[in-house]
Amino acid sequence: MESSGVKRWIVAAVVLSLLHGSVLAEPQVPCLFIFGDSLVDNGNNNNIQSLAKANYLPYGIDFPNGPTGRFSNGKTTVDVVAELLGFDDYIPPYSAARGQQILRGVNYASAAAGIRSETGRQLGGRIDFTGQVNNYRNTVQQVVNILGNESSTANYLSKCIYSVGIGSNDYLNNYFMPLYYSSSRQYTPEQYANLLIQQYSQQLKNLYNYGARKFALIGIGQIGCSPNALAQNSPDGRTCVKRINDANQIFNTKLRGLVDSLNRNTPNAKLIYIDAYGIFQDLIQSPSSFGFSVTNVGCCGVGRNNGQITCLPGQRPCRNRNQYLFWDAFHPTEAANTFVGRRSYRAQKASDAYPYDISRLMEAKITKLSIFYYYMLLVYLITKCDGKIQQVPCVFFFGDSLTDNGNNNFLATVAKVNHTPYGIDFPAGPTGRFSNGKNIPDFLAKSLGFEKAIPPFAIAKGTKILKGVNYGSGGGGILDESGSQLGDVMSMKKQVINHGKTVADITLLLGNSARARDHLNKCLYVSNIGSNDYINNYLSPKYHLSSTLYTPQKFATILTNHYRRQIRRLYKYGARKVAIHGVGSIGSLPQFRSTKEFIDSTNRIIQHFNHRLPPLVDALNARLRGAQFIFINTTNIGQGDPSTIGIKVVDVPCCVVSKQIGLCDAGKKPCNNRNEYYFWDNFHPTEAANQAMAARSYAAASPADAYPTDIRNLVRRN
Repeated sequence: MESSGVKRWIVAAVVLSLLHGSVLAEPQVPCLFIFGDSLVDNGNNNNIQSLAKANYLPYGIDFPNGPTGRFSNGKTTVDVVAELLGFDDYIPPYSAARGQQILRGVNYASAAAGIRSETGRQLGGRIDFTGQVNNYRNTVQQVVNILGNESSTANYLSKCIYSVGIGSNDYLNNYFMPLYYSSSRQYTPEQYANLLIQQYSQQLKNLYNYGARKFALIGIGQIGCSPNALAQNSPDGRTCVKRINDANQIFNTKLRGLVDSLNRNTPNAKLIYIDAYGIFQDLIQSPSSFGFSVTNVGCCGVGRNNGQITCLPGQRPCRNRNQYLFWDAFHPTEAANTFVGRRSYRAQKASDAYPYDISRLMEAKITKLSIFYYYMLLVYLITKCDGKIQQVPCVFFFGDSLTDNGNNNFLATVAKVNHTPYGIDFPAGPTGRFSNGKNIPDFLAKSLGFEKAIPPFAIAKGTKILKGVNYGSGGGGILDESGSQLGDVMSMKKQVINHGKTVADITLLLGNSARARDHLNKCLYVSNIGSNDYINNYLSPKYHLSSTLYTPQKFATILTNHYRRQIRRLYKYGARKVAIHGVGSIGSLPQFRSTKEFIDSTNRIIQHFNHRLPPLVDALNARLRGAQFIFINTTNIGQGDPSTIGIKVVDVPCCVVSKQIGLCDAGKKPCNNRNEYYFWDNFHPTEAANQAMAARSYAAASPADAYPTDIRNLVRRN
């Protein structure tokens, strides 16, 4: 059956005619994308270092092209489904799919892969579900390039079928393999299924964000009835292993529930559940009714039930392959795959598919996509990164020289470092970062999955701002007057004003304020400011009167009140997830190192401010609807043992510094062993120290590092 939408899609017909030399009947959907494990892998594992590969005889003995990497004697279930959907050729594996061929779809499945990243690791290389989704994102970018724009791509992808059949290895090569994995000791079957479904759901949402609308979710089959399970756990070699099948059914029940949940809560999404377990149950209970005579032994393999080792290279398999349910220790024969594929496409029993089968899924109407979805696809394409999905669409940084990555280059100030030896270890050389290499925002962005560093406000332009902006300014403070003796610097207030300009630009890019606000609500905001309110204000009586006018307690209260006002302005601009860094131990900086009494007294002054930040976070979370603010305890993080990260020198800077301002003298050679130094100059950490601090800001190493949670958990919250 052909949908009228597909008939109008001329590109697909032209591509097919070019590929096959003649104009053939169009398939019922323009493309089929496949995600899964060895049950549907058709060659992706052939060229990776893995024990889980099947590119040799007798695998493929009945397939037209011989061994291809399929784990069967012939076709897999998705091959059968592709035929029934009207495709004239099988969907190519991601490893081999090229050019306009991808418009018909791609198979991303990888043998031994699971929902969890560690699943199947004892077998070597494999592409887990997250990796498969990342590969799909690369495909989407290629489709955009072929079709010319995001709107055409979004409309095209919305008509395709997305087959997802994964999870078997999370039991077979994880939960029920206690010698290699601890999951069965950590979780009950119920808890483990919940964990799997949570991760499964997140990847489905990622696929949805990249254009997928029609999903066929394939349940786990009866792993407890495979020759491998029978060989290891069945006394008579025929009775299925109940504890394994029971665990599989818990997962399947939750997967069907996920279908209901996503259909209710995901606009324009159409999801169905295929009951592979139930379909296989029919074959096992009444094999003769379907032409099978052997259900407990593999057609080829080694050991009891031919189930202890998969088919050996060159091994002679059974001759009556159409009468065997299983091809090897784990995988069905082509005959069984054909039966399952046909009932997945068109259900023979009401329980085969829920709420309907693939033949009806491909007919399901998707409301014509609004310009909103085109914009959202644009946003997600912009946030593409290598090997890791971005955890937030964008991140905005506010702060001082610990954050600045070039904004001060364009200001009349002595607080600028766009010269060597700064940037000596940074790929682009001196950029304005106050370190030898990367700073804390660089490492946080990487942890969050961003491919590139967030650009400074001074040069951030066009669609780049959809990923975020860095507003940090060396010398800047919470108070406008802090750092004024250094020349032009941008205070927190000025940085928030600049963010308002960015918000206006994002609104123009996304079409209206509602879309912009939805985008901004999902972003992360990181503020690391306050040091200069002490270094270049309260502790600088030569230039400022604050220490004369106010006690440390009073000054900390003033700072906190000013800070609160700026953070509330960020909230009005759409900020919801905000990480607020405390001030580090200023008394321990090389610039101020003196007697122990001086160091301790200086650090006590700072703590009056830091101690006010957790209550500030609590108050903002309580009073601002949807606010999810956290406090990062920079002082506690800085008190860790530096030797654990290879740092040996903590009291002197790596570079030759100017006594007057404490920054590196231009052009002078710094120390060679920079990774062993904590401080780069008299104020700023080395790249090695920045990396360590960013790591504990992102993922707390102790409960005292962050309150009430760390950045990693903050970005996971809805």
